[in-house]
Amino acid sequence: MAKSRKQTLLGSVSDEKSGHPLGGLTIEVIDKDLRKVARFKPATTDNNGRFKIIFESDEQEDTDSAYYLQILNRKGAVISIQEESFVNQSGSLEELDFKIPEAATKTATFHYTRHQFKSLVAINPNYFGAYEKMDSPDIGPAVYPQKGNTNYEELKCIGIFPEKDEVEAIFNVKLPYGFGGNLCTDGSKEYVAFYIDYGAGFQAVGPAVAVNTHNMAAARKRPLCYAVKQVVDFKKRNCQKPYLVRLRAILSWNTPPTGPNYNPTWGNAVEEWIQIEPLKKSWELITSDLTEISLQKSYSDLQFSKKELIESLQGSLDYNMDGLEKDRVGFKDNILKNPNYYGGLADKDNLHEAIEAINSLPQEILEKFKPMLVNPKWLIPVNPFNYNTTYEELTCVGLYPERDLLEATIAIKKQNGYKGNLCSVGSEEYVAFYVNWGDGAGYQHEGTTYFKAHDIPRDVNPLMYAVNLRIQDMEKKLKRCKEENVVRVRAILSWEVAPTGPSYKPAWGNVLHCTIQIRAIDGGSAKCEIQHINKILVEDINSQGYARKVINDTTLSPTIFNRPFGLIVAVWGSVNVPAAYYYRLRFSDDNGTNWNTVMNKRRYKVNNFTVGFSTPDSDGWFSKSIYLSELGNYSDTPLVEWHTGSRSGKHIVRLELANIFKNTIPGQVCEKTVFLDNQNVDHYSFINSTIPQVGVTVKDASGAIKKCDKYVGSDQVMVYGNFHDKHFNAFSLELFGGNLASSGVGITPAIHKYDQGGNLNNNGTIGAVDPGNGVVLTTVNMVAAGANIACAYGVRMVTSDRTIRGYFSTYVFKTTSHSRDAYVTFNWEP
Repeated sequence: MAKSRKQTLLGSVSDEKSGHPLGGLTIEVIDKDLRKVARFKPATTDNNGRFKIIFESDEQEDTDSAYYLQILNRKGAVISIQEESFVNQSGSLEELDFKIPEAATKTATFHYTRHQFKSLVAINPNYFGAYEKMDSPDIGPAVYPQKGNTNYEELKCIGIFPEKDEVEAIFNVKLPYGFGGNLCTDGSKEYVAFYIDYGAGFQAVGPAVAVNTHNMAAARKRPLCYAVKQVVDFKKRNCQKPYLVRLRAILSWNTPPTGPNYNPTWGNAVEEWIQIEPLKKSWELITSDLTEISLQKSYSDLQFSKKELIESLQGSLDYNMDGLEKDRVGFKDNILKNPNYYGGLADKDNLHEAIEAINSLPQEILEKFKPMLVNPKWLIPVNPFNYNTTYEELTCVGLYPERDLLEATIAIKKQNGYKGNLCSVGSEEYVAFYVNWGDGAGYQHEGTTYFKAHDIPRDVNPLMYAVNLRIQDMEKKLKRCKEENVVRVRAILSWEVAPTGPSYKPAWGNVLHCTIQIRAIDGGSAKCEIQHINKILVEDINSQGYARKVINDTTLSPTIFNRPFGLIVAVWGSVNVPAAYYYRLRFSDDNGTNWNTVMNKRRYKVNNFTVGFSTPDSDGWFSKSIYLSELGNYSDTPLVEWHTGSRSGKHIVRLELANIFKNTIPGQVCEKTVFLDNQNVDHYSFINSTIPQVGVTVKDASGAIKKCDKYVGSDQVMVYGNFHDKHFNAFSLELFGGNLASSGVGITPAIHKYDQGGNLNNNGTIGAVDPGNGVVLTTVNMVAAGANIACAYGVRMVTSDRTIRGYFSTYVFKTTSHSRDAYVTFNWEP
């Protein structure tokens, strides 16, 4: 029986700012899951803020358990929780001194669950019930169930920019406090994770995307609108059958979602239907540039050239007009006759505004209209109507501050009315962005972009789309962190015709406004940052360099890290710092004593057919401005790709920023540890094998390897494995030969992964040695597998590990793992 001992825990509680003692507060002992421990009597602080708790435990409990303290106010509400166990490694106690934020005792808006959120979930990831749907012994119980709280932030809209294969999300920050500090501090992070359901359940499309948020006084007046986006390597079909899938996005404050069923404590989830862009036809690959050609397209009659482009699809031009208004069908023709036909440029009493709008058109378009400007009455509206959202509607607008990107989401509400199906050219939905920078110049045009809309028969509505556009010369508009740089953005959606100015009134479409926050030129968020490595968020990599374990192919473990990295290590992050002109990546394999510079070229997208390569200078520096421009072609371009060769073990990667003279900028260095594994699974040989046989073999019921004999009828064909890897993952088995299909028959048993038990463990087969006897993987029933003739048969085994090995397919980054094949053949007859 363990020996018990009694100790006295002493401590004091005071105001963090003034240092004044806080009396009348209750102190309770809580366990490793942050639940109250009933056997320890609570204490109350005296007038000097001091307290005493009698702590009784046995010796084993002293060293194995973790205990914390929580503080309650006079009303019994928790206001603070200790972030480190008060039992040290030797089992002894130390006197504690608590500093409580002034707001915790005096401000009604303060709540410890917001203030200490990261610390609480670091101790017990399920403290708020985020993992209530995960059945795992590693997950603690929920202590303070809370999910989907949108008091501070709320995800509003999501959609897809089909031409760029990008999904986007827009969320609001609704309160001026609760975000960790002002713009001069690190603030906090809002994570958005995207998931796609192709029909078999939601799966992640990449790492969560993060935006820095801060306490902003401007949020007292109206919500601030933020946005994120992510490139997706979609599964695709041809244009004959629309590919409609479900998109889910989860917004989570200060901790990234770990799977599609994650319950955010602060934040929420939104689901919508989206339409994936079909596989492109050859002419689309040439004409898919979305640069600033909107006005030229809008006011030119492109129908003839469209017919040339899709001559082989002539029939698709006869689109479904059932139920369409005549002004929908004839809209473009009417605009080409009179750009103000529907009163979008001006009403009949202000035709000078329409003339000004015409004169602002590109020269080649203006020349066409000049002869008619002699008679201003030509521009009198014929059938004035505006802001019709029957077919399309702008739903949200926001800014992705880290990328200087304006984003908008659009709902397509009807099945037809968009000039043809997916095999036709369809019609354009234009979105123009205007920003009022507060300089007295009013709303300034930042750019116009568009996506294609088509007639899509379906039983779901709406389909959600999105667009985005980068603000040019943003660094000229930045301000110091002590001044909130908050401006208004106006977005105008217009079908088939690009808006001509901030006062444009679309016939088909609408206008939205929102307040956006521009990133600061200095402060906590203006710094170098590594965001993800090989598509793994850095928050999902532990201090030893391992990524989180994957559970059920969709969810990341909140407590287990067991996946190393290998082959190409690609790094994404933020180098968009005003003082920075160059960046480079270095690595250390001796815990930072010595550093090596990564000199590998970095690939980028030139166009749909061409991959380019950027070469660093002799010191490994890449140009920041060139990299940012390359993001315009493909926004998932990594900063650096490190070819790790045969390296293994723990390495630190360091991203450095430099000024115009290529001198490293103090404080603009960020690091992350990765554990490398560039070794494939080892396949070992078998004792008593008559031929060189490694990894897999077959034996009879007695455990003997048949030498020249054959298996007959119901003889047991037992498959043995003998393999080892430090980071083993799984094996698969396939039976082939005889009368079986050339593709083989799957015979993988239920237990085939490292974490399922049986004869497997983290390192492969239990007791693997070279040579060895191996262990039974499965027993094959030849008849049940479909064999029915006397012939030679074989088993193919594929083993894999958990390494996240990076590689590229053209300019698209992908990951795989190590894998190795092994074969064994044998004779069998019925």
